Amino acid sequence: VDLSRDASALEGQAAADPSAARAVSGAPSAGAPSSGGGRIPITLPDGSVSYAENERAATAVRAALSVQGTPYVWGGTTTDGFDCSGFTQWAYRQAGVELPRLAQDQDTAGFAVSQDDLQPGDLAVWSGHVAMYIGNGQLVETGGDPVGVTPLRTSNADQTFEGFYRPR
Repeated sequence: VDLSRDASALEGQAAADPSAARAVSGAPSAGAPSSGGGRIPITLPDGSVSYAENERAATAVRAALSVQGTPYVWGGTTTDGFDCSGFTQWAYRQAGVELPRLAQDQDTAGFAVSQDDLQPGDLAVWSGHVAMYIGNGQLVETGGDPVGVTPLRTSNADQTFEGFYRPR
């Protein structure tokens, strides 16, 4: 069996039909976190594929994933070390989008979305933390640990969850 040919055929079908894109991405069905209805494929570290709604979001996610393992540094905004908001700000800057510096302000650069409508590149914002949704029920973030992928969640220590936001 030629798996690469089969995957290419499925991705072609996904490009023509957003519901197929969700099936190919392995995203949960309605009512659960979605990989989005976009058509820009992103291969995630676990080998699954998610689909961004546009190239800007895909570029931000790919940038974020490209620096996995970068150490956490309080106040860090470069690839020498990031704090959570410096990391998401840097990733979106690679896509030509300027986000505010502080985690709790990064929601002002976008609009609220529900968990059911999450798409790769959306931000999860708490009162003192921010992470980026990459699709398929996963976040990429840093906050005490090096940049890495974690499961989607709305809790973060004792911080208040502010919501999910899609940068403009």
